[in-house]
Amino acid sequence: MKENKSELDLKEMNQTVGGGSFGETANPVYCIHPSKRSMRRILAVVMVLTVLMLVSDAAAVMNPPYSTEPTSALWNLYDPDLHYWYQQLTEPEKRLFSARYDCIALGRAELWDYPCGRLTLANRERIDYALMMDCPELLYYPLYETADSRRYGRIQAPDEALCAQHAALLPGRLAECVAMLDEIRLQPEWGETDFEKEIAADRFLVRHCMYEPGIDITDTEQIRELDTDLWTAYGALVKGRAVCGGYASAMTLAMRCFGVPCLCTTGYYYSGDGSVFGHEWNIVQIDGEWTHEDVTFNDTDDEAYSEDFFAFTNLTSVEVFRCLSDDTFKAGMDLRNPYSMSDRNNYYVRKGQTLGADWQAEAVRRVQDAHDAGRHAIGFRMLDSAAFEEAVRMIDSEDMSVFAGVGFPVTVDYIREVRVLYISWE
Repeated sequence: MKENKSELDLKEMNQTVGGGSFGETANPVYCIHPSKRSMRRILAVVMVLTVLMLVSDAAAVMNPPYSTEPTSALWNLYDPDLHYWYQQLTEPEKRLFSARYDCIALGRAELWDYPCGRLTLANRERIDYALMMDCPELLYYPLYETADSRRYGRIQAPDEALCAQHAALLPGRLAECVAMLDEIRLQPEWGETDFEKEIAADRFLVRHCMYEPGIDITDTEQIRELDTDLWTAYGALVKGRAVCGGYASAMTLAMRCFGVPCLCTTGYYYSGDGSVFGHEWNIVQIDGEWTHEDVTFNDTDDEAYSEDFFAFTNLTSVEVFRCLSDDTFKAGMDLRNPYSMSDRNNYYVRKGQTLGADWQAEAVRRVQDAHDAGRHAIGFRMLDSAAFEEAVRMIDSEDMSVFAGVGFPVTVDYIREVRVLYISWE
């Protein structure tokens, strides 16, 4: 009987690979064809995907593309171009960003999931981060987080009553915040330069606001019972009580209203005892250069540090990440902080309060001059790492002989991560 072509091909293939006749080899090679059942499954999946695409396209037709900028007047409270994280979004992301911004600002709950194209969870994570970190004027966006998860992209849609309630509160409370900016302008440090505006805002928050300690952001029951204004610019500027997020939001709102680029960023703080805490601080642009500013860490709530303590004002990225780490989750969203390289705007460098290798005699002279001027403290940035380590050893051993000649007792402390020496007296 004559063999057909396909049977011969199979025999040859099998003999080549297995070494025996077709059907007898231990390792037969089969020519696999999709079964009818498999084909039906594939066709079903294709049909479902096609229907979903048609539904999405139909929704886009019924709901024309949302504006890439919010329509609420709040968006123009300051120059919209100062929204740093918003600028990193794609156009479809900006559209949902704008819809959600208006949802909160205008009390229109139906805008929360406005069709803005095919956005993935990763897209929504970027949108939520931008709304939470880049819009201090919204005040209450963080309240829409889920109770069991603080990850971005999983923030629940607000119910209509809550949305309307917050929209009704916003204008009055934001007006109170803006009115408090006049208090910043009255601070003795105020001036017309970016640096002077920054220092005046820092000092106002340190003098006016009290840090709320002991909050565990993983304890959802505790979070529910706390004053939600602690996380807002309103809490820091008006109520005078806040956590790091409130301090950073207030600083961002103030600096932007003063025309100075500023943003909130997040990360983790590694304490000396090995504990790790979520943290929020600012990156501000002074005279065209980005630099890290942490008002929360400057506000020690300790009278001994009430004067001239600017250890965490205007640090480079290398310096700030000696005690803080960037938010790896944020990095996973492809959102990047501006990089800070120069220490030119560091507070102590700019004020000329630096000490070099021969630090001891210079420190004594500067302390004496500050005392004679009626001051009660002075801070220094140590430029020489070996000299700083020498000062650390002296302080740790409680050896104050260096300052024996000043004629009054002094207390000397150091902040290792930023090489700051802080000297105070009665």
